[in-house]
Amino acid sequence: MIYSPSRLETYRQCPQKFKFTYIDQVPSSLEVIESFMGSRVHETLYKLYTDLRFWKMMSLEDLLAYYREIWEKEWHGDIQIIRDELTPDEYRALGEKCLVDYYRRYAPFDQTRTLGLEHPVQFNLGPEGKYAMKGFIDRLSQPKDGVIWIHDYKTKGFFPTQQDLDQDRQLAYYQMAVHLLWPETKEVELIWHYLIFDQEIRSRRTADDLETLRQETIALIEKIETATEFPVKQS
Repeated sequence: MIYSPSRLETYRQCPQKFKFTYIDQVPSSLEVIESFMGSRVHETLYKLYTDLRFWKMMSLEDLLAYYREIWEKEWHGDIQIIRDELTPDEYRALGEKCLVDYYRRYAPFDQTRTLGLEHPVQFNLGPEGKYAMKGFIDRLSQPKDGVIWIHDYKTKGFFPTQQDLDQDRQLAYYQMAVHLLWPETKEVELIWHYLIFDQEIRSRRTADDLETLRQETIALIEKIETATEFPVKQS
């Protein structure tokens, strides 16, 4: 099995959920509106930076028009709205606010060079292809030679502390991938964009931090692959 940050986090949260999702592959058509909104915001930012590669900068009006277009195109009747007091239009407006705030903060988007969008990475934590990992980086950018920034866009309504993100594993795994795939890189910075709050939080990992995480993850993968029971963890 090839592992990803989300697969490993699923096991940590609930081994039985991991079994249902990744071993038994029980199909699920459930999509909540928060996830739907987040996907449309990500797609719109992808369009923004893809156009910038060709020296084409979308206006804010064009950006919002694109967002509304894909919202209507992708909307379907099975999307779950858990909070009864909110409507789909209110969620759509929240996504628009995320995009407006981001646009006004970073335009004209020339702070760094974009190296990759939804960039796939695959790497191994051990020798001879053992403990394979994969993932997708929302955006890779380069402020100067030898330095890479890993960006992650969040539309969650929860704002984390600095300590929360200093312990985050997902982007730390991606930093491992960057060092393996581009060994000439001297510095890596991890950047989370909490779009609902118009906030940016940064963190760094030392070589010792990454080695500790590598060893912990190898131990977790070995536990998963030798497991015969997958107990429920209630939350």
